[in-house]
Amino acid sequence: MNERRPRGRLVLAAVIALTFAGRGRAAEVNGIWSESSTKDLGELSGNDFFKNWKIRGWAESYFVYSSNAADKDTVNANQGLSAIKARDLSIEGRTFDVHRNRPTLTILEVELEKVPQLSSWLDPQAVGFKLDVNWGDTYDIIWNTVNKALGRPGHKEDVLGDADRFLSHYSIGYVAPVGKGLRVDFGKFVTHIGGETIESIKNNNFSHGYLYSFGIPFQDFGFRFNYPWTDTLYTEFYVLQGWNVTYKDNNGGKTIGPAIGWTPNPRVSMYAQYLGGPEQRDNDNHYRHLLDLGLSLNPIDPFNILLSADVGYERNVFSKKDTWWDGIMGVFRYKVTDAFEPAFRAEIYNDPDGFTTGVPQTVGEVTLTLNYRIDLPEKTHLLVRPEYRYDVSDANFFTEGKAFRDRKDQHTIGLGTVLYF
Repeated sequence: MNERRPRGRLVLAAVIALTFAGRGRAAEVNGIWSESSTKDLGELSGNDFFKNWKIRGWAESYFVYSSNAADKDTVNANQGLSAIKARDLSIEGRTFDVHRNRPTLTILEVELEKVPQLSSWLDPQAVGFKLDVNWGDTYDIIWNTVNKALGRPGHKEDVLGDADRFLSHYSIGYVAPVGKGLRVDFGKFVTHIGGETIESIKNNNFSHGYLYSFGIPFQDFGFRFNYPWTDTLYTEFYVLQGWNVTYKDNNGGKTIGPAIGWTPNPRVSMYAQYLGGPEQRDNDNHYRHLLDLGLSLNPIDPFNILLSADVGYERNVFSKKDTWWDGIMGVFRYKVTDAFEPAFRAEIYNDPDGFTTGVPQTVGEVTLTLNYRIDLPEKTHLLVRPEYRYDVSDANFFTEGKAFRDRKDQHTIGLGTVLYF
Protein backbone atom coordinates (compact mmCIF):
# COMPACT_ATOMS: atom_id res chain seq x y z
CA MET A 1 0.00 0.00 0.00
CA ASN A 2 1.16 3.52 -0.76
CA GLU A 3 1.76 4.99 2.70
CA ARG A 4 1.73 8.57 1.40
CA ARG A 5 -2.03 8.55 1.00
CA PRO A 6 -2.90 8.15 4.69
CA ARG A 7 -0.48 10.90 5.63
CA GLY A 8 -1.89 13.22 3.00
CA ARG A 9 -5.41 12.56 4.15
CA LEU A 10 -4.44 13.17 7.76
CA VAL A 11 -3.29 16.63 6.72
CA LEU A 12 -6.47 17.17 4.71
CA ALA A 13 -8.61 16.10 7.64
CA ALA A 14 -6.72 18.39 9.98
CA VAL A 15 -7.55 21.31 7.74
CA ILE A 16 -11.22 20.62 7.06
CA ALA A 17 -12.48 18.55 9.99
CA LEU A 18 -15.27 19.88 12.16
CA THR A 19 -17.85 18.85 14.89
CA PHE A 20 -19.71 19.86 18.03
CA ALA A 21 -18.14 21.03 21.24
CA GLY A 22 -18.66 20.90 24.96
CA ARG A 23 -17.09 17.46 25.10
CA GLY A 24 -15.48 18.00 28.48
CA ARG A 25 -17.04 15.64 31.04
CA ALA A 26 -17.29 17.93 34.05
CA ALA A 27 -20.96 18.69 33.38
CA GLU A 28 -24.19 16.77 33.01
CA VAL A 29 -24.49 14.90 29.73
CA ASN A 30 -27.29 16.16 27.49
CA GLY A 31 -28.31 15.77 23.88
CA ILE A 32 -29.32 18.28 21.24
CA TRP A 33 -33.04 17.78 21.83
CA SER A 34 -33.20 16.60 25.45
CA GLU A 35 -34.13 18.89 28.34
CA SER A 36 -31.28 21.25 29.28
CA SER A 37 -32.16 20.72 32.95
CA THR A 38 -33.20 17.14 33.62
CA LYS A 39 -35.39 15.96 36.49
CA ASP A 40 -33.83 15.74 39.93
CA LEU A 41 -34.62 12.40 41.56
CA GLY A 42 -34.33 13.94 45.01
CA GLU A 43 -37.00 16.52 44.22
CA LEU A 44 -39.24 13.89 42.62
CA SER A 45 -38.95 11.45 45.53
CA GLY A 46 -38.72 13.96 48.38
CA ASN A 47 -35.63 12.12 49.63
CA ASP A 48 -32.50 14.25 50.13
CA PHE A 49 -30.29 11.19 49.60
CA PHE A 50 -31.11 11.34 45.87
CA LYS A 51 -30.51 15.08 45.55
CA ASN A 52 -28.50 15.94 42.42
CA TRP A 53 -29.24 12.52 40.89
CA LYS A 54 -30.45 13.41 37.41
CA ILE A 55 -32.87 11.23 35.47
CA ARG A 56 -33.95 11.34 31.84
CA GLY A 57 -35.49 8.85 29.45
CA TRP A 58 -36.97 8.32 26.01
CA ALA A 59 -38.53 5.89 23.56
CA GLU A 60 -37.46 5.97 19.90
CA SER A 61 -39.26 4.40 16.96
CA TYR A 62 -39.31 4.66 13.17
CA PHE A 63 -40.99 3.61 9.93
CA VAL A 64 -38.96 3.79 6.68
CA TYR A 65 -39.81 3.21 3.02
CA SER A 66 -36.96 2.26 0.67
CA SER A 67 -37.13 2.69 -3.11
CA ASN A 68 -35.03 -0.45 -3.62
CA ALA A 69 -37.48 -2.72 -1.78
CA ALA A 70 -34.68 -5.10 -0.82
CA ASP A 71 -35.87 -8.62 -0.06
CA LYS A 72 -34.98 -9.35 3.56
CA ASP A 73 -34.45 -13.07 2.90
CA THR A 74 -31.91 -12.22 0.19
CA VAL A 75 -30.08 -9.76 2.43
CA ASN A 76 -30.20 -12.07 5.45
CA ALA A 77 -28.79 -14.96 3.40
CA ASN A 78 -25.76 -12.76 2.76
CA GLN A 79 -25.36 -11.34 6.29
CA GLY A 80 -21.78 -12.57 6.34
CA LEU A 81 -20.93 -9.94 3.71
CA SER A 82 -22.53 -7.07 5.65
CA ALA A 83 -20.66 -5.05 8.27
CA ILE A 84 -23.84 -4.36 10.27
CA LYS A 85 -25.55 -7.47 11.65
CA ALA A 86 -29.30 -7.27 12.27
CA ARG A 87 -32.24 -9.62 12.15
CA ASP A 88 -34.33 -9.12 8.99
CA LEU A 89 -32.08 -6.36 7.65
CA SER A 90 -33.59 -4.84 4.50
CA ILE A 91 -32.02 -1.34 4.30
CA GLU A 92 -28.28 -1.41 3.69
CA GLY A 93 -25.76 1.28 4.54
CA ARG A 94 -27.55 2.09 7.80
CA THR A 95 -26.78 1.36 11.41
CA PHE A 96 -30.11 1.14 13.21
CA ASP A 97 -32.95 2.12 10.83
CA VAL A 98 -32.46 -1.11 8.88
CA HIS A 99 -36.03 -2.45 8.53
CA ARG A 100 -38.19 -1.22 5.67
CA ASN A 101 -41.97 -0.92 5.82
CA ARG A 102 -42.07 -2.12 9.42
CA PRO A 103 -42.82 0.02 12.49
CA THR A 104 -39.88 -0.55 14.82
CA LEU A 105 -39.36 0.36 18.46
CA THR A 106 -35.63 0.87 18.42
CA ILE A 107 -34.79 2.28 21.88
CA LEU A 108 -36.29 2.36 25.36
CA GLU A 109 -33.78 4.04 27.64
CA VAL A 110 -33.43 5.61 31.07
CA GLU A 111 -30.28 7.50 32.09
CA LEU A 112 -29.40 8.10 35.73
CA GLU A 113 -26.47 10.39 36.49
CA LYS A 114 -24.83 12.08 39.44
CA VAL A 115 -22.16 14.53 38.30
CA PRO A 116 -19.12 14.57 40.63
CA GLN A 117 -18.23 18.01 41.96
CA LEU A 118 -14.89 19.62 42.76
CA SER A 119 -14.58 19.51 46.54
CA SER A 120 -12.24 18.04 49.17
CA TRP A 121 -10.59 14.63 48.86
CA LEU A 122 -13.13 12.78 51.04
CA ASP A 123 -16.28 14.75 50.30
CA PRO A 124 -19.03 12.42 48.93
CA GLN A 125 -19.97 15.19 46.47
CA ALA A 126 -16.68 14.49 44.67
CA VAL A 127 -17.99 11.03 43.69
CA GLY A 128 -20.47 10.46 40.88
CA PHE A 129 -21.74 7.89 38.45
CA LYS A 130 -23.66 7.40 35.23
CA LEU A 131 -25.91 4.45 34.36
CA ASP A 132 -27.77 4.00 31.07
CA VAL A 133 -30.30 1.16 31.10
CA ASN A 134 -31.74 0.35 27.69
CA TRP A 135 -33.66 -2.12 25.57
CA GLY A 136 -34.48 -2.34 21.89
CA ASP A 137 -33.41 -3.22 18.38
CA THR A 138 -30.56 -0.68 18.40
CA TYR A 139 -28.69 -2.42 21.20
CA ASP A 140 -29.33 -5.87 19.72
CA ILE A 141 -27.70 -4.63 16.51
CA ILE A 142 -24.64 -3.32 18.38
CA TRP A 143 -24.32 -6.57 20.34
CA ASN A 144 -24.65 -8.79 17.27
CA THR A 145 -22.37 -6.63 15.11
CA VAL A 146 -19.55 -6.51 17.66
CA ASN A 147 -19.70 -10.20 18.55
CA LYS A 148 -19.75 -11.26 14.90
CA ALA A 149 -16.78 -9.01 14.09
CA LEU A 150 -14.61 -9.72 17.14
CA GLY A 151 -15.78 -13.08 18.47
CA ARG A 152 -13.88 -16.30 17.95
CA PRO A 153 -15.53 -18.47 15.23
CA GLY A 154 -16.56 -21.87 16.57
CA HIS A 155 -16.36 -20.76 20.20
CA LYS A 156 -19.36 -20.07 22.42
CA GLU A 157 -17.73 -17.22 24.32
CA ASP A 158 -18.45 -13.75 22.90
CA VAL A 159 -16.47 -10.59 23.56
CA LEU A 160 -19.67 -8.93 24.83
CA GLY A 161 -21.71 -10.38 27.66
CA ASP A 162 -25.49 -10.47 28.02
CA ALA A 163 -25.42 -7.35 30.22
CA ASP A 164 -24.01 -5.35 27.30
CA ARG A 165 -27.39 -5.63 25.54
CA PHE A 166 -29.06 -3.66 28.32
CA LEU A 167 -26.34 -1.41 29.76
CA SER A 168 -24.83 0.96 27.20
CA HIS A 169 -23.02 3.02 29.84
CA TYR A 170 -22.00 2.30 33.42
CA SER A 171 -19.24 4.27 35.09
CA ILE A 172 -18.13 5.78 38.37
CA GLY A 173 -16.40 9.14 38.53
CA TYR A 174 -14.33 11.16 40.97
CA VAL A 175 -13.03 14.73 40.87
CA ALA A 176 -9.69 15.02 42.66
CA PRO A 177 -8.98 18.47 44.17
CA VAL A 178 -5.92 18.99 42.00
CA GLY A 179 -5.73 22.43 40.39
CA LYS A 180 -9.04 23.09 38.67
CA GLY A 181 -10.19 19.52 39.31
CA LEU A 182 -8.89 16.28 37.77
CA ARG A 183 -11.83 14.06 36.88
CA VAL A 184 -11.30 10.30 36.65
CA ASP A 185 -13.99 7.93 35.34
CA PHE A 186 -13.90 4.14 35.07
CA GLY A 187 -16.36 1.88 33.30
CA LYS A 188 -18.12 1.38 30.00
CA PHE A 189 -18.71 4.46 27.87
CA VAL A 190 -20.58 5.24 24.69
CA THR A 191 -17.70 6.22 22.42
CA HIS A 192 -16.42 9.78 22.68
CA ILE A 193 -15.31 9.68 19.04
CA GLY A 194 -17.27 11.36 16.25
CA GLY A 195 -20.01 13.91 15.69
CA GLU A 196 -22.91 11.51 16.33
CA THR A 197 -23.82 9.06 19.07
CA ILE A 198 -26.10 6.04 19.53
CA GLU A 199 -29.34 7.76 20.50
CA SER A 200 -30.95 9.87 17.79
CA ILE A 201 -32.26 12.35 20.38
CA LYS A 202 -28.65 13.47 20.82
CA ASN A 203 -28.08 13.89 17.07
CA ASN A 204 -29.15 16.46 14.49
CA ASN A 205 -30.72 13.83 12.20
CA PHE A 206 -32.64 10.65 12.92
CA SER A 207 -30.55 8.28 10.80
CA HIS A 208 -26.79 7.93 11.33
CA GLY A 209 -24.11 8.87 8.83
CA TYR A 210 -21.40 6.65 7.37
CA LEU A 211 -18.66 8.01 9.61
CA TYR A 212 -20.60 6.87 12.66
CA SER A 213 -21.81 3.61 11.14
CA PHE A 214 -18.50 2.36 9.76
CA GLY A 215 -15.58 4.63 10.65
CA ILE A 216 -15.52 4.67 14.47
CA PRO A 217 -16.28 2.36 17.42
CA PHE A 218 -19.67 2.19 19.14
CA GLN A 219 -18.37 1.90 22.70
CA ASP A 220 -15.32 1.80 24.98
CA PHE A 221 -14.33 0.33 28.34
CA GLY A 222 -11.59 1.59 30.64
CA PHE A 223 -10.34 4.82 32.24
CA ARG A 224 -10.99 8.41 31.25
CA PHE A 225 -9.05 11.39 32.66
CA ASN A 226 -10.37 14.92 32.13
CA TYR A 227 -8.72 18.20 33.12
CA PRO A 228 -10.03 21.73 32.41
CA TRP A 229 -6.99 23.96 32.02
CA THR A 230 -9.17 27.05 31.60
CA ASP A 231 -12.87 27.76 31.14
CA THR A 232 -12.35 27.26 27.39
CA LEU A 233 -9.65 24.56 27.13
CA TYR A 234 -9.70 20.95 28.32
CA THR A 235 -7.70 17.78 27.71
CA GLU A 236 -8.67 14.14 28.10
CA PHE A 237 -6.78 10.87 28.09
CA TYR A 238 -8.32 7.42 27.68
CA VAL A 239 -6.85 4.00 28.50
CA LEU A 240 -9.22 1.46 26.96
CA GLN A 241 -9.63 -2.24 26.31
CA GLY A 242 -10.02 -1.54 22.60
CA TRP A 243 -12.61 -0.88 19.89
CA ASN A 244 -16.09 -1.98 21.02
CA VAL A 245 -14.92 -4.57 23.57
CA THR A 246 -15.90 -4.16 27.21
CA TYR A 247 -14.56 -6.19 30.14
CA LYS A 248 -13.43 -8.99 27.78
CA ASP A 249 -10.73 -8.16 25.25
CA ASN A 250 -9.88 -9.87 21.97
CA ASN A 251 -6.13 -9.44 22.54
CA GLY A 252 -3.64 -8.49 25.25
CA GLY A 253 -3.03 -4.90 24.19
CA LYS A 254 -4.65 -1.63 25.23
CA THR A 255 -5.88 1.35 23.25
CA ILE A 256 -4.97 4.90 24.23
CA GLY A 257 -6.85 8.08 23.37
CA PRO A 258 -5.56 11.61 23.97
CA ALA A 259 -8.02 14.43 23.23
CA ILE A 260 -8.10 18.21 23.37
CA GLY A 261 -11.02 20.61 23.10
CA TRP A 262 -11.12 24.39 22.80
CA THR A 263 -14.02 26.86 22.86
CA PRO A 264 -12.49 30.28 22.09
CA ASN A 265 -15.92 31.94 22.26
CA PRO A 266 -19.55 30.81 22.65
CA ARG A 267 -20.03 30.59 18.88
CA VAL A 268 -16.95 28.52 18.01
CA SER A 269 -15.67 25.24 19.43
CA MET A 270 -13.33 22.53 18.18
CA TYR A 271 -11.63 19.33 19.21
CA ALA A 272 -8.99 16.81 18.12
CA GLN A 273 -8.98 13.19 19.27
CA TYR A 274 -6.86 10.13 18.58
CA LEU A 275 -7.31 6.41 19.22
CA GLY A 276 -4.44 3.99 18.79
CA GLY A 277 -3.84 0.38 19.73
CA PRO A 278 -3.97 -3.25 18.56
CA GLU A 279 -7.50 -4.29 17.58
CA GLN A 280 -7.03 -7.61 15.74
CA ARG A 281 -7.93 -10.86 17.50
CA ASP A 282 -4.98 -12.48 19.33
CA ASN A 283 -2.59 -9.90 17.85
CA ASP A 284 -0.87 -7.22 19.95
CA ASN A 285 1.42 -5.86 17.24
CA HIS A 286 -0.59 -4.50 14.30
CA TYR A 287 -1.95 -1.15 15.42
CA ARG A 288 -5.07 0.68 14.32
CA HIS A 289 -4.89 4.48 14.28
CA LEU A 290 -7.86 6.86 14.17
CA LEU A 291 -7.81 10.65 14.01
CA ASP A 292 -11.10 12.41 14.78
CA LEU A 293 -11.33 16.19 14.36
CA GLY A 294 -14.11 18.71 14.51
CA LEU A 295 -15.47 22.20 14.68
CA SER A 296 -18.87 23.62 15.62
CA LEU A 297 -20.05 27.05 14.52
CA ASN A 298 -23.02 29.18 15.55
CA PRO A 299 -22.66 32.24 13.25
CA ILE A 300 -26.12 33.54 14.16
CA ASP A 301 -28.45 32.35 16.92
CA PRO A 302 -30.85 30.25 14.80
CA PHE A 303 -28.11 28.61 12.69
CA ASN A 304 -25.72 25.84 13.74
CA ILE A 305 -23.02 24.18 11.64
CA LEU A 306 -21.35 20.90 12.51
CA LEU A 307 -18.51 19.49 10.41
CA SER A 308 -16.68 16.31 11.34
CA ALA A 309 -13.87 14.27 9.79
CA ASP A 310 -12.21 10.94 10.55
CA VAL A 311 -9.15 9.19 9.16
CA GLY A 312 -8.31 5.58 10.03
CA TYR A 313 -5.28 3.44 9.22
CA GLU A 314 -4.42 -0.14 10.18
CA ARG A 315 -1.41 -2.31 9.44
CA ASN A 316 -1.41 -5.86 8.07
CA VAL A 317 -5.14 -6.35 7.63
CA PHE A 318 -5.45 -8.14 4.29
CA SER A 319 -2.64 -10.70 3.94
CA LYS A 320 -0.10 -8.24 5.35
CA LYS A 321 -1.57 -5.34 3.38
CA ASP A 322 -2.24 -2.08 5.21
CA THR A 323 -5.59 -0.35 4.82
CA TRP A 324 -7.14 3.07 5.44
CA TRP A 325 -10.54 4.75 5.47
CA ASP A 326 -11.66 8.36 5.82
CA GLY A 327 -14.62 10.66 5.49
CA ILE A 328 -16.07 14.09 6.14
CA MET A 329 -19.56 15.12 7.23
CA GLY A 330 -21.32 18.47 7.40
CA VAL A 331 -24.60 19.19 9.20
CA PHE A 332 -26.53 22.46 8.95
CA ARG A 333 -29.42 23.05 11.39
CA TYR A 334 -31.69 26.11 11.42
CA LYS A 335 -34.28 26.98 14.06
CA VAL A 336 -37.30 28.32 12.18
CA THR A 337 -39.43 28.44 15.33
CA ASP A 338 -38.99 27.14 18.87
CA ALA A 339 -40.69 23.92 17.74
CA PHE A 340 -39.44 23.50 14.16
CA GLU A 341 -35.73 22.99 13.46
CA PRO A 342 -34.81 21.23 10.18
CA ALA A 343 -31.34 19.75 9.73
CA PHE A 344 -29.48 18.95 6.50
CA ARG A 345 -26.52 16.55 6.42
CA ALA A 346 -24.08 15.82 3.58
CA GLU A 347 -21.30 13.27 3.78
CA ILE A 348 -18.69 11.36 1.80
CA TYR A 349 -16.87 8.25 3.02
CA ASN A 350 -13.92 6.41 1.45
CA ASP A 351 -13.30 2.71 2.07
CA PRO A 352 -10.98 1.68 -0.80
CA ASP A 353 -10.35 -1.87 0.47
CA GLY A 354 -13.84 -2.54 1.85
CA PHE A 355 -12.37 -2.98 5.34
CA THR A 356 -15.18 -1.16 7.18
CA THR A 357 -18.20 -1.45 4.84
CA GLY A 358 -17.52 -4.84 3.25
CA VAL A 359 -17.31 -3.34 -0.26
CA PRO A 360 -14.39 -1.37 -1.77
CA GLN A 361 -16.07 1.95 -2.47
CA THR A 362 -16.56 5.65 -2.00
CA VAL A 363 -20.08 6.23 -0.71
CA GLY A 364 -22.00 9.39 0.10
CA GLU A 365 -25.36 10.58 1.34
CA VAL A 366 -27.53 13.65 1.76
CA THR A 367 -30.23 13.75 4.40
CA LEU A 368 -32.97 16.25 5.24
CA THR A 369 -34.67 15.86 8.62
CA LEU A 370 -37.64 18.04 9.59
CA ASN A 371 -37.41 18.07 13.38
CA TYR A 372 -40.66 19.17 15.03
CA ARG A 373 -41.12 19.21 18.80
CA ILE A 374 -44.52 18.88 20.47
CA ASP A 375 -44.54 19.90 24.14
CA LEU A 376 -46.59 17.68 26.45
CA PRO A 377 -47.36 18.03 30.18
CA GLU A 378 -44.73 17.59 32.90
CA LYS A 379 -41.69 18.47 30.76
CA THR A 380 -42.45 15.61 28.42
CA HIS A 381 -42.02 16.09 24.68
CA LEU A 382 -42.62 14.29 21.40
CA LEU A 383 -40.02 14.85 18.69
CA VAL A 384 -41.44 14.07 15.25
CA ARG A 385 -38.76 13.61 12.57
CA PRO A 386 -39.80 13.12 8.93
CA GLU A 387 -36.64 12.35 6.96
CA TYR A 388 -35.59 11.96 3.33
CA ARG A 389 -32.20 10.43 2.51
CA TYR A 390 -30.34 9.63 -0.70
CA ASP A 391 -27.35 7.26 -0.65
CA VAL A 392 -25.01 6.75 -3.61
CA SER A 393 -21.84 4.70 -4.10
CA ASP A 394 -19.35 4.16 -6.91
CA ALA A 395 -19.82 0.39 -6.40
CA ASN A 396 -22.81 -1.95 -6.19
CA PHE A 397 -23.55 -1.69 -2.47
CA PHE A 398 -27.35 -1.78 -2.33
CA THR A 399 -29.78 -4.63 -2.91
CA GLU A 400 -32.84 -4.17 -5.12
CA GLY A 401 -35.54 -6.77 -4.67
CA LYS A 402 -33.83 -10.17 -4.76
CA ALA A 403 -30.76 -8.93 -6.64
CA PHE A 404 -28.12 -8.75 -3.90
CA ARG A 405 -25.92 -5.66 -4.17
CA ASP A 406 -27.13 -4.86 -7.66
CA ARG A 407 -27.52 -1.08 -7.30
CA LYS A 408 -25.31 1.92 -6.59
CA ASP A 409 -27.95 4.09 -4.92
CA GLN A 410 -31.12 4.14 -2.83
CA HIS A 411 -33.80 6.61 -1.75
CA THR A 412 -35.51 6.34 1.62
CA ILE A 413 -38.35 8.29 3.19
CA GLY A 414 -39.08 7.71 6.83
CA LEU A 415 -40.62 8.99 10.03
CA GLY A 416 -38.77 8.82 13.31
CA THR A 417 -40.34 9.68 16.65
CA VAL A 418 -38.85 10.22 20.09
CA LEU A 419 -41.00 10.50 23.21
CA TYR A 420 -38.78 11.92 25.95
CA PHE A 421 -38.65 13.59 29.34
